[in-house]
Amino acid sequence: MNKNDFFQEVEHSPVPWRQYQLHVPLFYQDIRFMSILVLVPTEKIKSMLPSKRLKPYRITPWHGVMSITCYEYRESDLNPYNEVAIGFPVTIDEETPIFTGSLRRMPANPMAYIHQIPVTTEIAREVGAELAGYPKFIAGIEFSEKEHWLACALRADDQLILKLSGRMLDLKALPRYRVNPLTQRQGYILRSEFVISEAEMGESKNGEDVRLELGEHPIAKVLKGLDLGKVLGYQYCPHAEGILTPVFESFAI
Repeated sequence: MNKNDFFQEVEHSPVPWRQYQLHVPLFYQDIRFMSILVLVPTEKIKSMLPSKRLKPYRITPWHGVMSITCYEYRESDLNPYNEVAIGFPVTIDEETPIFTGSLRRMPANPMAYIHQIPVTTEIAREVGAELAGYPKFIAGIEFSEKEHWLACALRADDQLILKLSGRMLDLKALPRYRVNPLTQRQGYILRSEFVISEAEMGESKNGEDVRLELGEHPIAKVLKGLDLGKVLGYQYCPHAEGILTPVFESFAI
């Protein structure tokens, strides 16, 4: 697929917003990301969710998962910025079968309730928070490379929240896929869609390929309180394109 073929024939409408001229949906022309799924007791996840309608994935009879994804948006409609999304994969109203993600396949179009999503620029914070209810705040998010490892360090208030490090794995073809971020605002759960282009990605279930360090920031202490288990999976993608839609569906809490 040639560069920018992913965006062809997708209506990209200008929308005045404050002193800016936005385009909807948002285009992300160059993304690098790394992501992990971590085992978490189901009851701990439920305590983090705003509605009983949200059902954590049942990885085991007693566990769901938390996702941490570090994004480096090197080119986008909102200019370059970095982001860390911390969320909980869920379904709405109907529970997944037990052993989803191990003996049973994950849902084709996964949904994740967004718990925290710090960013590095004010426009990214404002647009996400005001247009879709994303719980964004400004933080320091730095990527670094060393000896075939990629690291992302998230800091706020002069304290480390987390540092995710992963091996830059061998790549294989990745088909196009979709993720549905869920947020909340004024008594409603909001659903958007983030479409990721065909790309090349490395995947691993080997714990030696990834490291997660939690700091002493209050957000880190909340994560520590979830009794995190093993890392179930790790993904590394050096380049992809993306399209983020506005909110297109809501559910009463």
